[in-house]
Amino acid sequence: MCGRFANHVQAMHEWLDILQDWPAGIPTGFNVAPTQVIPAVQAQGTFPMRWGLVPAWSKEPSPKYATFNARLESASGKPAFRDAWRHSRTCLIPAQGYYEWRTEQGVKQPYFVQAPEDPGLLVFAGLWERREGQYSCTILTRESAGELARLHSRMPVMLSPGDARSWLTEGTGGADRLGESRVHLDVRFHAVDCAVGNPRSQGEALIKPIRG
Repeated sequence: MCGRFANHVQAMHEWLDILQDWPAGIPTGFNVAPTQVIPAVQAQGTFPMRWGLVPAWSKEPSPKYATFNARLESASGKPAFRDAWRHSRTCLIPAQGYYEWRTEQGVKQPYFVQAPEDPGLLVFAGLWERREGQYSCTILTRESAGELARLHSRMPVMLSPGDARSWLTEGTGGADRLGESRVHLDVRFHAVDCAVGNPRSQGEALIKPIRG
């Protein structure tokens, strides 16, 4: 899963044509938590979106259940996500990396997962909705593969530039390819300070390793 990430991205490299207007003046940070507003990319450009999808039919502006992640394998059938899936409301969520926790000796230790190159960029596949004029989104997840399987059973769906273009232009029709993608199976991760567990904690120090 992905419940926290850093989107203070600086290096774009081969992503420049896709993310040319990102972040469009929308704030970024080193400790993004669910319900915060993030910049997300649609085919029409970058928009501010609440992280945690709110279905258009929802009577409440904030669902009582978690919608910041959606399983790639089942999103098409889940009430919260199926309209976005059916109408191919796809988006991209760029990140410098994301945090995952693993219990070690009875303590939940956070790790920062990032691209193999430094600085690098991860781009997650997402879905978006619009309710009463407000955009919201979710990050799609898949079963973990490679070294990430040692850290957690799930991971975000990470895209190559080619996959990202297809996700925006072709929509969910090509979703089967995403579950088989081997993009970023060589990502690396390192332990970071437990301060990241507090959403109010910010700063580049949060993504720095605390041990070798």
